[in-house]
Amino acid sequence: MEYEALQLALTEQQIDLRVFCDRRFIGADQNKRTALQVHGVCTAQKTEWSYPGVGEDSLLHAKVIYLEGEQGRVLGAGSANLTLSGWARNQEVFHFQPINALSLYQSVKAFFQALFTNVGVPCPLENRRSSSFASAESAVRFCHSFQRQPFLVQLLGERACHHLAVWSPYLPKDLALFVSHLRSSYEQARMKVSLVPDRLDGQFLRTGWTEALGDLLANDELRLRHNPTTVDERTPMTHAKLWKTSTHLAIGSWNFTRAGSNSLLDSRGKRLPGNNIEAGFILPNNSAVESVLGATMDTSPALFLSDEALQAQALKIPQNLPFDIVVEFDWAEQVYQLRGQWHIGQEPDQGYRIKLPDIDAAFALDWKPRSHGLKACRVPVAHVHALLFDHSFQVLKDGRECFVGMLLETTPEFRRAQRYDDLVGLVDAMAQIDIVPNQDDVGFRVRESATGEPQVDGLSADLGAVASEQDGSDSAHISYFRLFTASYQFAARLRGVERLSVLEHWVFVRPGCLQEWVDKTRQRLRGSTPNVFDWFLVQEVNALCKLALALRQRLPKDDSRIALSRWRTLKVDMPPLPAETNDDFRQMLEQELGGLESKWGGT
Repeated sequence: MEYEALQLALTEQQIDLRVFCDRRFIGADQNKRTALQVHGVCTAQKTEWSYPGVGEDSLLHAKVIYLEGEQGRVLGAGSANLTLSGWARNQEVFHFQPINALSLYQSVKAFFQALFTNVGVPCPLENRRSSSFASAESAVRFCHSFQRQPFLVQLLGERACHHLAVWSPYLPKDLALFVSHLRSSYEQARMKVSLVPDRLDGQFLRTGWTEALGDLLANDELRLRHNPTTVDERTPMTHAKLWKTSTHLAIGSWNFTRAGSNSLLDSRGKRLPGNNIEAGFILPNNSAVESVLGATMDTSPALFLSDEALQAQALKIPQNLPFDIVVEFDWAEQVYQLRGQWHIGQEPDQGYRIKLPDIDAAFALDWKPRSHGLKACRVPVAHVHALLFDHSFQVLKDGRECFVGMLLETTPEFRRAQRYDDLVGLVDAMAQIDIVPNQDDVGFRVRESATGEPQVDGLSADLGAVASEQDGSDSAHISYFRLFTASYQFAARLRGVERLSVLEHWVFVRPGCLQEWVDKTRQRLRGSTPNVFDWFLVQEVNALCKLALALRQRLPKDDSRIALSRWRTLKVDMPPLPAETNDDFRQMLEQELGGLESKWGGT
């Protein structure tokens, strides 16, 4: 329920919060708890997305946070993943920088423009002039893999670097070969390297021992150094990535590996495919290189991992799908929209199927034979239940799940997150005269049971079939007077609305909205014995629906977001009167109902 409260706050405050991550590492065993948009970035080669050194084997490894508000912009970058370990347990390094220069903003925009382009979404960062910033240039640089100059060219420049210090938990398999590669590739023949590594289980370095490595250590060309800081014994690892020269300090996601430092190069110095997408800051810093180093580490072959241990520790990268696919759900229209594209050089395979929340069966993905794009696909959802809790979709091949992706939920302001526990509570709230019910006192549709199991509308969240709310109330709980007062007050509120967007909020979104009246009334009628109260209840609800539709026709459509088809579903089938009801009594009821409608104005 705290996640639901978070989502509601984000929606009400109109905060556009998004996460970009490598599509291959979206956890299939983790259920996202909010409608937050998680974009899965695919590094496989695509015609509209090609950058030097980025290829199918590249990882989106950057850790970047961009904040923009009314009072300015701030950029954060460093080593911490968006995990509990990254922000609460590991030793990490992160830097936040106000964006007060045009050059800094332009590099940030270029980074996010590439990510938004990859996932097929317009980038919201606008083109800005230098007058929007305190200065045109900044001494601090935001360096990332989408720029022409790779990281170490920007860090080292044309300066001779005699001493490079690096913090990195992950190292190349052949450490000596990589050090030699850095010297030759960046023309730093006299550069010595001091390395502060993390130790696996507090003992072993994540690299192997070689004769060449022993020679580098013996000649003092490579030094292994202890962490200069005192680390709490409960800290699982030092995950920080830090690079220091005599003139600059780099804080970012760059590990001391070829792919991590964007140093996979050919003989001419051009980046080869397979470099990771990395990012961070390069800051002017004239402090001594030794300031970031601890004591020299005693080394021996026993400190290094065997080939078998290195293989066991290697990152297992899930296989990419041969196509991109994005699934969006529009809460205003209550419809899924699918788009996709096969990767270059691969022919579409029509054997893939997709399973979506609240859609009973998986259906085939239909690809265009020439363009290799996914044919236009819109899937309406009549009753939203599972989607309130399950924010993922599954891709199937030969009946087996081969990929789990995150749904992109748009217009979350139309996601009805709250509800009254029963029809009694709804009627009591709406019967208040001249007082708009307080939404803070209303519970969420997604809750936890007494045993901690998630529930949607009072039912198990993992139900495959659409299930309605369990009301359980009977006519004795609601008096006729209370019902008529509530409907009268609700009609008055609808009539007082002057904008269609506000009317949509009262009809579809807020707790106690007209949609909730309809849902709870339908649930009440299931399996109930015909009675006079329910007959009047349905008459009142349908009259409100008729009024709302009439008001929709009158109001300007400038800010309309919800399709007319959804409005037309707002109706409850009339229940029969008790079998023993004679014609005279039926005629009297209809006359009384007509009199009530005339008093609060009908439609």
